Amino acid sequence: MKTPFYYRRPIRWGDTDAAGIVFTAHYFDICMETIEGWFLDVLELDWFAMTHDHGIGSPFVHAEVDFHAPLTPRDTLLVRVDVERQGNSSLSLALTGTREVDGQCTFTGRFTCCFNDLASFIKIPIPDELRHRIDDYQRRCAE
Repeated sequence: MKTPFYYRRPIRWGDTDAAGIVFTAHYFDICMETIEGWFLDVLELDWFAMTHDHGIGSPFVHAEVDFHAPLTPRDTLLVRVDVERQGNSSLSLALTGTREVDGQCTFTGRFTCCFNDLASFIKIPIPDELRHRIDDYQRRCAE
């Protein structure tokens, strides 16, 4: 487990709009890629296995992004993931995107998911094994 977790993502032509900068909606795709990478690296569980093998969902109940500087296909993005809050069933992650070449903050985001039983869509406590991994990640990031 890398702490803190950073997702490295080159910006591609297909990410951009007519102005040549990352299209607003693509930031949410990039954030979901980042969070999925964090789940795999930190929780050692990808979303496919979580849903299909364990019957656990983690739908997002809140998502927000604030934009600070544009990105173009000449840029590579580094996205840091911090645990903002861990509730009984919910997990809030703070994402910070920076331009790799100069470290300029390009966006910040907050994303909250709620763990649920896929069969009933009723929220469930974060499974203990995942909770321990989240706690360990938070502790290691604070060191």
